[in-house]
Amino acid sequence: MDVQYIFVVIAIIVALILLYLGFIHLIKNKRLNQEFQSTLPIQELIEALGGQENVKEVRSSASKVTVVLANQQLVDIDKIKALGASGIVEGASSLAMIFGRQSENIAADLRRYIG
Repeated sequence: MDVQYIFVVIAIIVALILLYLGFIHLIKNKRLNQEFQSTLPIQELIEALGGQENVKEVRSSASKVTVVLANQQLVDIDKIKALGASGIVEGASSLAMIFGRQSENIAADLRRYIG
């Protein structure tokens, strides 16, 4: 009976080690270049920014999207806030919109849409 107990314990330890190694392999080989899309309606955001021709450049950080604009007067701040921006900072020719974690995905979608 003691021999069977030892074999069961060894089998459990081997199974746990194999599960651990498989999990580590899965994490290391995870595709890091997956494309994510934002949940924000990009077309509406572009319209709120004054149209596709008004957006000259798109930059992003971890929590905000910054766009360089041709004409600041065409921007609809209230519509951008209604789309989910928690804050907006207006510069001389740029507009920084705080969207939180989605900011990088939103900026990538803007770049894709604007071309």
